[in-house]
Amino acid sequence: MSQPPLSPTEARSIFGRNLRQLCVGGPPITAVCDSIGINRTQFNRYLSGDAFPRPDILARICAHFDVDARILLEPLDKLRETIPNRFLIEMRDKLLIGPSRPVDPAVLPEAIYRFWRKSFMFSGKIVTNLALIRTTGDVTLFKGFEENILAQQENPNVRRFPRLAYFGLVRQHLDGVSVYCQDRQGQSNINFFEFGLEGNMRFFPGFSLLLRRRMDGMNRITSAVLERLPPDPALWRQIVRQETLHDMDYAPPIVQRALARIPDGL
Repeated sequence: MSQPPLSPTEARSIFGRNLRQLCVGGPPITAVCDSIGINRTQFNRYLSGDAFPRPDILARICAHFDVDARILLEPLDKLRETIPNRFLIEMRDKLLIGPSRPVDPAVLPEAIYRFWRKSFMFSGKIVTNLALIRTTGDVTLFKGFEENILAQQENPNVRRFPRLAYFGLVRQHLDGVSVYCQDRQGQSNINFFEFGLEGNMRFFPGFSLLLRRRMDGMNRITSAVLERLPPDPALWRQIVRQETLHDMDYAPPIVQRALARIPDGL
């Protein structure tokens, strides 16, 4: 026997509850609104279950949180109960043979980080934005945001684009951590970060490898740095509102030295 359809009030309540769950442990709501490109007052109406978003805004919300439009009608916990992916099971069994060490919060605390990296697209340029590292049980998750630079180039008259979210898993090793990331378009990269930069344990130098074919004038492997930020939402919002693409001298000297370790063109 089929269940009766949800009333508009029930559907708005489910969406609001799902949205509140998705925001838990992430950047401040103001930063989320800036990233999505939405008014804070209207977003609060979605959170409280008083309103539904328009289709275009819903698409931006789904892209930001890496979910689909079922968040309008189904509880988030139910949506996460997916059928096991055979590819992922085989990858776990064949490639990740050794047990994964829990990430030690003493060396990589749960926090908001600033991600610095030499640009994959533009030689001599760097990109920077925020990333969140948090642990659920014995699994450490990574969530980052990046400007849609390609879309900006193709549409120079548009003032604002939603930032692209990408998601990953963190594994600890003897001398650092690896981060395996993917965005909604299926583009993947692998990162490795050492513990400490020039004796400063707020910085984690390493590299980022983009899994794609070689393209003239672009990079596939670049230097990267994670910088642990203080618990200062005002600083987070300031970074989110800034441009992503910069010249090298925009970064602090300690980050510049780390980013210079790998030349362009690889």
